[in-house]
Amino acid sequence: MPTPTNSFISFENRFKDATPTASSTASGAAVNLSDFRPYTNWKPSALPATVTVDCGSAKAADYLAIFNHDLYTNGCTIEVRGSTDNFSASDVLVHSYTPSSNSPFVRNFTSASYRYWRMRITGSTAPTLTIAAVGVGLELPDAIQRGFDPLGRKIFGQANISEQGLPLGKSVLFEQWGEKITVRRALQTWVRATFIPAWLAHLRDKPFLYAHDLANHPGEIYLVQSGEQFSTPIISSTEMSLSFDIKGVA
Repeated sequence: MPTPTNSFISFENRFKDATPTASSTASGAAVNLSDFRPYTNWKPSALPATVTVDCGSAKAADYLAIFNHDLYTNGCTIEVRGSTDNFSASDVLVHSYTPSSNSPFVRNFTSASYRYWRMRITGSTAPTLTIAAVGVGLELPDAIQRGFDPLGRKIFGQANISEQGLPLGKSVLFEQWGEKITVRRALQTWVRATFIPAWLAHLRDKPFLYAHDLANHPGEIYLVQSGEQFSTPIISSTEMSLSFDIKGVA
């Protein structure tokens, strides 16, 4: 599939369809890759390394997302593979990527459906991965709104001053990025059939990855969670707008 220029959300993950199996484990567990939590991980003990899942029936995927990793530092390439027979006679290379940095990334590929999905890592040194997702991406149906701020942030910490009020610097805990996502025009059928099921299944209560423009700014990917509500005012008999808040660490 073409690299999206509209907002792209990564939440669906084939590795959550069943418990994934790792070829080896030095630390953590393969199941940690699928929970979108930034404090759990998996590291294999040897390369090549694989993580494989049996989805029970053929399930589609059109993207690979990796967040918080050292694949580049360790000289690794990551592959997405599919199979109809648990990688016996059927072993199809769906996508391959060699990162050029340790920044998070989302890679889109032509949609394919397999019962068995596998992530395979090759390279010189075993990496550590925190979040890995292979699934069907959610691309919002309208371009990003005017006034959207992809880089602004708020500091959380403590400002220090002297007894005379002179600035002494800050103790920074983290920086937070947040924005209101607005889809100005969307088909009512899309909101009801696509967005609301995604909201109920994941977006309302679990972390997810958000990218505002993968084609032009592929490194600007945030691990976020949604606010407490979304709104869908009607524009016409077939269209409505959609807006919701998200926040994450910058």
